[in-house]
Amino acid sequence: MKWSIIQEADRTSSTNEERYHEVLDEVALADKMGFHAYGCSEQHFFAPKFTVSAPEVLYGAIAMRTERIIIRPMIAVPMTWHHPILIAERLAAVDMLSHGRTEFASGRGVNANTLNIFGVDPEDTREIYAEAADALEAIFDNPDEAEHHGKYWDFPKVQVIPQLKDQRYPRMSMAASSLGSHEIAGERGYGVIAFENFFGFGFLQDSIDTYKKAIAQTKVAPERVNNRVGLCVGAAFCGTTTERAREQSGQEVLDYFEMAVGVYRDAQDSPAFKHLNIAGLLGRIGDLDWLVDNTSGVMLGDPDYFIRRAGKLAEMGVDEIVLRIDGIPHEDIMETIELIGREVIPATS
Repeated sequence: MKWSIIQEADRTSSTNEERYHEVLDEVALADKMGFHAYGCSEQHFFAPKFTVSAPEVLYGAIAMRTERIIIRPMIAVPMTWHHPILIAERLAAVDMLSHGRTEFASGRGVNANTLNIFGVDPEDTREIYAEAADALEAIFDNPDEAEHHGKYWDFPKVQVIPQLKDQRYPRMSMAASSLGSHEIAGERGYGVIAFENFFGFGFLQDSIDTYKKAIAQTKVAPERVNNRVGLCVGAAFCGTTTERAREQSGQEVLDYFEMAVGVYRDAQDSPAFKHLNIAGLLGRIGDLDWLVDNTSGVMLGDPDYFIRRAGKLAEMGVDEIVLRIDGIPHEDIMETIELIGREVIPATS
């Protein structure tokens, strides 16, 4: 099992400047403790919980502070406010600074407020994402003569600079919350980073099975297939004891769940997001025991709990666990990272 971290620089108890510098220290520790990959999700207009609106800038600093950990956007959002060429250029710039340690993960995003402010109809996001993925694949396939002609972007042959180290084709992954998105990821030969929206382990297994079936039938060249299942855990905290973990982070878990349900509630009337069973989750607000025991979107406990949960997820087909460790004091985040690195990673790798 691989262990990775996703953060969004939650500044609930600090300033943006303080939190960004804390994040750099946290990633540096994760690098030393053997974590596999690190990334941020691009978020806008959502302070104080999510404050990384320009993740590529932060990745440059992270590249300078780390030696081994993979830097992977989690996720890049290739909607119409981002040109695919700019996305590829920025990824390659970070790749140069990190000496070839980047991968690429993308998704269409479900934040209705962000889509509205940037003028994107939620009904169009699947189509936009599909074209952006096509354009990015064309760029990564031949950066010296990249070309794309589509509805949302159109550009003639152009040399894209800088380029990934050794002009390699990056490991591509896609964030997915619906069965349909898992199928698309498999068809494109991408790895998948699953988020089960707190719907439970049964839904997660259905999602993994859907992905595995699709990627087994992909027409993508074998050398470009990234057959890997990652799971995003939306709230993850490890303490020396279960009681300490709950005392440190239980309220943050509940707050994150309520916030997540609220974000999806804003989009629930759109057919594009009809797979999100928001009504079934509203009654679970405040129910920490249910969240910890019945969903893969939360991991809260001592190292033994994390080891047991990793075993269960491995049996389901998960290759990588991506932990969102954020929203609590910096010292507690550092403790979680160190505990997992010292006790969990060696026992599960």
